Amino acid sequence: MRLVLSKIFCYLVLCASINILLAEEHFLLNCGRTDEILLELGPRLNERISPCSTFKIALSIMGFDAGILKDGATPTWDFQEGYDDVLEAWKAPQTPTSWMKHSCVWYSKALITQLGLKRVKKYLESLEYGNQDMSGGLTRAWLSSSLTISPKEQVEFLKKMVRGGLPVSMNAIKMTKEILFLEEFPEGEKLYGKTGLGRDIGDVEIAWFVGWVEKKDLFFPFAYTIRKERVDLGQRIPRVKQLLAQANVIKYLLTT
Repeated sequence: MRLVLSKIFCYLVLCASINILLAEEHFLLNCGRTDEILLELGPRLNERISPCSTFKIALSIMGFDAGILKDGATPTWDFQEGYDDVLEAWKAPQTPTSWMKHSCVWYSKALITQLGLKRVKKYLESLEYGNQDMSGGLTRAWLSSSLTISPKEQVEFLKKMVRGGLPVSMNAIKMTKEILFLEEFPEGEKLYGKTGLGRDIGDVEIAWFVGWVEKKDLFFPFAYTIRKERVDLGQRIPRVKQLLAQANVIKYLLTT
């Protein structure tokens, strides 16, 4: 079974690599304990762009810290007529866990509305999150609008988060980590993260995958973006896995 899974994974990575040649990608990987840069790719790692759905990481921290979000299952909010319904999964009741898993936009809007603009601005300042610009509107600023953040700033934000260096409760960090967990690899490394998708100038798509790998007593925050006229969303995570293996942070590819 492991051999079959390994072949499938390698096939996905190969497909991702071929398609990446037609796109512009950026990647930054750090060692979270030593601050050493393990791998960087692309010339625009300091350029701020919309965080899109990766903003849910910061929003989750705000929600848990403020006590609006309780745990992975609470609160459950129901879909209502007029809510964003692009995906079929969004039409169902959502919990913090399903919100993160399905990247449900209307849940984000409901949460940030409860937080309120004044409190969100205060959180953005204390979290030092990107340009902290909410002028695009409370429920729209992070969706290809005014709020922007660079790949380097994403990595720094995640580094502070996992280190426990953000000015929020440890429970907020703990619960956010729980709903960001994605996968455990055969060698025991754990992958956490969030994807995002938006648009750049010229109607070009920008896709994100940001997160970190925990490996024994170490962790490795990363930020990945890809720009392309039309992004194959299924390629982001396999491509990042390839880069993580290249940097020897995960060994799944290197041992098969």
